[in-house]
Amino acid sequence: MLVGRRMTKDPRTVSPEDTLSLAADIMQESRINHLPVVEGERLVGILSDTDLRNASLASAPAPAGEESTGRGRRVREVMKTEVWSLTPEDSVEDALLIIRRKKFGALPVLSGDRLVGIITKIDLLNAVIDVLNLDDVGLRIEVHLPRNLARFEALIADLDRLSARVHSCIITPRKGAEGMVALLRLDTIEGPRVIAALRAQGYEVPGKADLS
Repeated sequence: MLVGRRMTKDPRTVSPEDTLSLAADIMQESRINHLPVVEGERLVGILSDTDLRNASLASAPAPAGEESTGRGRRVREVMKTEVWSLTPEDSVEDALLIIRRKKFGALPVLSGDRLVGIITKIDLLNAVIDVLNLDDVGLRIEVHLPRNLARFEALIADLDRLSARVHSCIITPRKGAEGMVALLRLDTIEGPRVIAALRAQGYEVPGKADLS
């Protein structure tokens, strides 16, 4: 899955000379936590709600009835200028890894030097939910298999005979053991029957039926 299919296109932006007050108003109005900072269409930084809070805390208290001096400061004073970015052709998996490892909340998306979008943790979470088809009712199971394509093909055929259509499947290595794990979401509400039948045919299916 590509970033271009999951990003928010034409995101709200600010310029380095805009005030933090304006940036805070845009974030509140649009219910967002990050604003790319641009000069023309060129990305020069990124501003987060955390940056705004830190700027406010670092500012001297304003006299009664006056606006905090922090909100009158310019975006360029507090924005992050070392910005990681992606392209629309990058994979969602790469975006997930960068956001997890760097603890970012969002990544701008560039086409050449031009800002074309932004992808956030929520966008990536929604992508995972869609891939795993978690919104639909069905059975979630895991099956431990040898690292053998024929055994996996046999599992799919056996599920078809049990009238348990596969909605989604992720294959991962078994941690600390040989073989692999198939994480399956099945179109059936007969979890106990399906699991019992698979175990009777020699499949290792840990846990119990998990319908959601």
